[in-house]
Amino acid sequence: MNYKLSKHALDVIESRDISLKWIDYVLNNPTRKDIISSNEMHFFSTIMENESRCLKVVLNPITFVVITAYFDRNMRKKGCK
Repeated sequence: MNYKLSKHALDVIESRDISLKWIDYVLNNPTRKDIISSNEMHFFSTIMENESRCLKVVLNPITFVVITAYFDRNMRKKGCK
């Protein structure tokens, strides 16, 4: 998927040590995808390389801009599904 990163996403990816390859992986291989509104989608997938933590990526599907990304503790408890 072709996408851009918002300034906020760039900042949090750097501060949270999230790899761009993980962002690519989640967007291309989500184990869960939630449509929140016409301009917000949440993608989830387990990142095995990071202690099997669940990475959440928030995307604007209209502009294909990644808004933010973070490891979601609540989804990890649910098995990232």
